Amino acid sequence: MGMALSRETYQKLIQCTDTFCTYDDYNWDWSLQHLTVACLPSYWKVMVSEAPRIFHAGDCGMHHKKASCMPLSQKTKIENILQSSGNQLFPKNLLIAKRLPANGAGGVAPHVKNGGWGDIRDHELCKSYVRLQ
Repeated sequence: MGMALSRETYQKLIQCTDTFCTYDDYNWDWSLQHLTVACLPSYWKVMVSEAPRIFHAGDCGMHHKKASCMPLSQKTKIENILQSSGNQLFPKNLLIAKRLPANGAGGVAPHVKNGGWGDIRDHELCKSYVRLQ
């Protein structure tokens, strides 16, 4: 997953550093969603493309339980996708469709924490990045 933010958006997120860095979920995207209900004044709307422009390049790692690790085959697969859809990468027109969240109420669906981010050392390291600005 990839994400682009404006500087203004980033500055709003920085105001929520403590909440973000101490939320016990190892997935940063769920931690960001948590900010919309726990820190930010209102929940954010997100625009998501139907076709990716950022790819996970590798079949190795935590979420992949395959016996063998073949990153070159994943690279070839991505190159083939880009080759076959190259004429669609820079469209002259875009269709923007509004879709409500899964709960249908227009709000953010509740999330159950995945855990894995409970170590105080992780919290402190995460918060230290703000001091580097």
